[in-house]
Amino acid sequence: MGKRFSRGPDAPGGASRKRQKVVHEAPTHEDVHASRQLSQLLAFDQDVARARHGLQSFKVFLNAMLSSSENKNDDNSSDLDRAGILRDYLRFVQPRENGGPEGDEGSQQPYLPDIMQTWSYANQTNNENLMSAVPVVLALLLKVLSRSLEMVPYGLGICRTLLQKRQLELISRNLSTDKGKAFIISPTLRLLREAVSFDGGAVAKPLFRARASTFKSLARNMGIVHMGEEAEDEKKPSPRTTAVLFFLSAIKFLHPEAKKELVSQRDVVAALTRDLKQDPPYLVLELLGRLREGVLMDEKVPHEAKGNLLNVSTLVRISGLYQYRQTEDSKLPSIADAAHEFLVTACTNPSCGVLRQDQGFYPRDIDLNAVLPPAELEELGLEAIVWMNRYKKEIPVRNFTLSNFLPNLRPWASVKQSDLVTAIFKVAPELVAGFFLDNKSFTFDPKLSATWIGYAAFLFKTVTLPLPEHFSRGSGFPQLPPPLVVDNILPLPLSQKALVRCLANKSNMVSFFATRILVVAIEKLDAAAKMYQDPSHANEGLWVEAARRLVDEFCQRIPGIKDMINSYRSIPEADILHREAASRLLRLCYEVTPQVALLAKFDVSPFLEKSLGQLSEQKFDDPRDFAMSLKELENLLAIAGYSPGMRWFSASEALTLSPFTMLLKVCVDAPNGVSLDGIRRVLDFVAVEQQLVPAQKEHPGLLPLLEALQVLSQSSPELVSHIWAFLDNCLTRCGTAPIKYLEMMQDLVGELDSNKTEAVASPLAVTLLEQLPFAISAGDKEVLGALGKFLPKFFGLLVTGGESRPLLDAIYAKIAALFKSSKAKLAHKKIPGDLAFEQNTWPPKERRPTRIAKDTASSNAPSTSEEVMDDEELQNTLDTPDGLTADNSALVKWATKAVDELIDDGYVASLIKLLASEHASIRKEALVNILKAAAKIRESEHEEKEQIWLLLSELAETARAGHIESGPLPSTGVAFACHALAVLRDPLSSLYPKINQFLARGPVWNLDRLPLVDEVLLEEPAVGDSYYAQVNWLLGYLLDGLRTPKDLELFHKRRARGPVLERVLVLAGNPFMRLPLRTQVLRLLYRITGIEGGSTTMTTRFGVVNWLEAQEKACGEKEGDRQLARLYRGLKGRVWRTCDKERVGEWSKGGIKGLCEGDGDV
Repeated sequence: MGKRFSRGPDAPGGASRKRQKVVHEAPTHEDVHASRQLSQLLAFDQDVARARHGLQSFKVFLNAMLSSSENKNDDNSSDLDRAGILRDYLRFVQPRENGGPEGDEGSQQPYLPDIMQTWSYANQTNNENLMSAVPVVLALLLKVLSRSLEMVPYGLGICRTLLQKRQLELISRNLSTDKGKAFIISPTLRLLREAVSFDGGAVAKPLFRARASTFKSLARNMGIVHMGEEAEDEKKPSPRTTAVLFFLSAIKFLHPEAKKELVSQRDVVAALTRDLKQDPPYLVLELLGRLREGVLMDEKVPHEAKGNLLNVSTLVRISGLYQYRQTEDSKLPSIADAAHEFLVTACTNPSCGVLRQDQGFYPRDIDLNAVLPPAELEELGLEAIVWMNRYKKEIPVRNFTLSNFLPNLRPWASVKQSDLVTAIFKVAPELVAGFFLDNKSFTFDPKLSATWIGYAAFLFKTVTLPLPEHFSRGSGFPQLPPPLVVDNILPLPLSQKALVRCLANKSNMVSFFATRILVVAIEKLDAAAKMYQDPSHANEGLWVEAARRLVDEFCQRIPGIKDMINSYRSIPEADILHREAASRLLRLCYEVTPQVALLAKFDVSPFLEKSLGQLSEQKFDDPRDFAMSLKELENLLAIAGYSPGMRWFSASEALTLSPFTMLLKVCVDAPNGVSLDGIRRVLDFVAVEQQLVPAQKEHPGLLPLLEALQVLSQSSPELVSHIWAFLDNCLTRCGTAPIKYLEMMQDLVGELDSNKTEAVASPLAVTLLEQLPFAISAGDKEVLGALGKFLPKFFGLLVTGGESRPLLDAIYAKIAALFKSSKAKLAHKKIPGDLAFEQNTWPPKERRPTRIAKDTASSNAPSTSEEVMDDEELQNTLDTPDGLTADNSALVKWATKAVDELIDDGYVASLIKLLASEHASIRKEALVNILKAAAKIRESEHEEKEQIWLLLSELAETARAGHIESGPLPSTGVAFACHALAVLRDPLSSLYPKINQFLARGPVWNLDRLPLVDEVLLEEPAVGDSYYAQVNWLLGYLLDGLRTPKDLELFHKRRARGPVLERVLVLAGNPFMRLPLRTQVLRLLYRITGIEGGSTTMTTRFGVVNWLEAQEKACGEKEGDRQLARLYRGLKGRVWRTCDKERVGEWSKGGIKGLCEGDGDV
């Protein structure tokens, strides 16, 4: 074996194996005074120290030029000297073959050959100091040259030199060096940034063409971030900062095709925003601004490319800037505001590539032009649409990018994020239902915290979003109704349980949020219902059925009326905003969802009295508080208009005056500028209904009384206070016994000439005459003095308003005679003439009919009471789908469902309906399955299992006793069972006690009688003032149970208290019955006209034609009355067209025919 040699430093042929220590020495420099000196310093030299010395001297020279140009206070002479030196040097080193700075012949010859050779030598020797120094000097040089127009040609030559093959290899080598060598990477990126932006991007296109070298390792270099706890120095940026700035400069100056290719590089796009939250503020602002202007708003960049840039990851990272920590002393704009503006633009502008055209409330997989067979729609209704109930767990959408981005936002924690989400919902409504369906982590259970308040505010903004026109993006309504409307009106977190808890919460703020959300939700429901009722629908009956289902689903998801009333009662008097919102909520329930409002009694009188007392006492320091209290009063008055038991002329212990007089006092005492139109409409309405004033269209109503009181209040404020008690007494007497004063007025008319028999005056004037002697006998001088000034003004305004002057003269003469017998005096001995309305406009430019609940169209619109509703319109209004339509699949489906689903989703009801099937086999199978379902329910943990089991068992026994093998069960019994099942599901229903009492009577029902008719129509409600709610339930089940001539026999069969149909007609004569219930009665009559012999029976036995004629004549001139009159006329014509004309003509001796033909109904 040979001898081993030592491998120490002195060993032959080998160096030490120990790693050599690298020492970085700072280069030296000297001042440059001449171009020749500069040329010598930059001449190529293999001595690294001398080469670095020259480059460092050039760097100091260029930095001095930049600093002097930025600081205008420096000596300009030295700046000019340096510019001359640089110009001479560049002229000296330019390619000789070029012949000029912009020639093409010597384009292969490089500019600055010595510097380029030094760079090449550094690459060959792997000298990192020189590899860094050369790009630093070149970047500074291009920056200096870009500031001088005459030196731009030299800069372009240098940029073209950088695009030569040898220089591109050097650039590529520098960019792809180790990640730890930032001192090489950053200068190279700065050099490329200066080159791409030089002279307005003159070389941007060829620079991008050489992207294999110039954009090499760009994604990797964007990931080399600043390390350390201190903030990044703007003068020494990290490779990431420099790389991002280079990318943004390229975006600014590249053409659209190049931008498309650049933003299509996934690794670059991902790296661009990966460390965005750690970037300095100026870089973040530059990135957001440049991407917005250079990509998003550039219409020439394809949408596909924009979509590649704004993917879910990019949007999520930019949304992270909402929590960007910015120093308080920063003078830069807010990062959060800039990010919000960027995201709103990107997500809501269709041209930005993220937002896609959706189908409104229709999911992606629904064909808007799909048409179902009419026969199938007529038979099955909404059940024929297979996708109507499909979207309970997942909703397919077109905007999948936004759908995946939205769950990453926290709208409850940031106002800006909440605004962003609602802005997205507004332009892409298909996302609303899916957002809340997929994000169930946060509930709306009341917890008074900042998070809950933020979430409540976000839900409020969501509910206030407008409905898309036509529920879709088309120019008209689709053929079929949308499936997801209720979830867009009332988002899923707003469950009934959560809302009830919010309304009952002790915190007024929690209750106020819930109240405001419910108010806007009901208003939105009203708008949606009007869209469902649009006459342009192709399948109008289907849309009407969908509207009913929408309202029913909405009513099941909101709190009950009792919860709303209790919440309103608990609000302090000082919380005016909350009280106004709660009163508006109750008003909307009466107007939009009467089926909810009528489930409980609400005595509005105490609240009305309290509101009137506050307004009359003028306790408000701020006029805005007075205005809000007026709005609350208007809401209460509207509710009172729906209550038939409202006592307008009955003073309580809390008020010295009646509510009607208190309203007058509020109008007189109200400050200027406050709108009183709503209260005046109420006053006019009550005055006409109670016959205080004539019910003529042209009559000014109570306007003369208001005008006289207001004038007296302004001229003599101390006098008007003495009139109220006397005036209240007169109004109360006239309102409670109007017939008496109408007869007195007729006696006065009889005392006039015979040609004045048609004279008209307000009964109130006669009441004043009757009660004046009692006031005079009381001897109160202040009251009589006030009346002496008030009465002439009042009677003069009545004459101006169009009442009979002779009749008023006669009344006024008697008043003047009474005053002569007392010490008081009238201001005028005769009625003053030519009085004008000073405080109110008369005659108005546009007369409007009086109505409490809502404003209606002007009264000068053409009357529709004389128009006849055609068959199609009558059918669309009164025809309802068969509520007992059989679904044979229920025989199989129910067995796999849970008990809650059996009851709540209608599977048990479907089994019950099959007992009315025409096929005996189906009826038998249905009976067996009903007994099995009853046993399953009884063994479950359902709260109402015993009552439902008893209902199903008694129904089965009744079916057996009726020999179900021989024929179907009567439709009335089946309909009653279905409707009774719905009542038993809700123990709070007012009919719950009556249904249980009925079931306790015996195991078998007597189907020759209609169940619960007497109990509903004759007995008092067991729960509150719910009479009309029970009547609505009764009419609903009677309508569903009326299908065949055999069913009709039960309606006209003689009974102790009269036939059922006769009692229904008597019920409709109730003057306090509202339009929905009257329409339900008319639907019942319309259903009878479709049954064989039904019209003839109604005409000959019940005189329905005369009844319709009387109801039509009783209709007034209001919009709702005119529409109801058209229904009466149209139904009258249908009765005549569908009856046995020969038999009816013989029975009526031609009277019915003449009545219908005279009205044009034939």
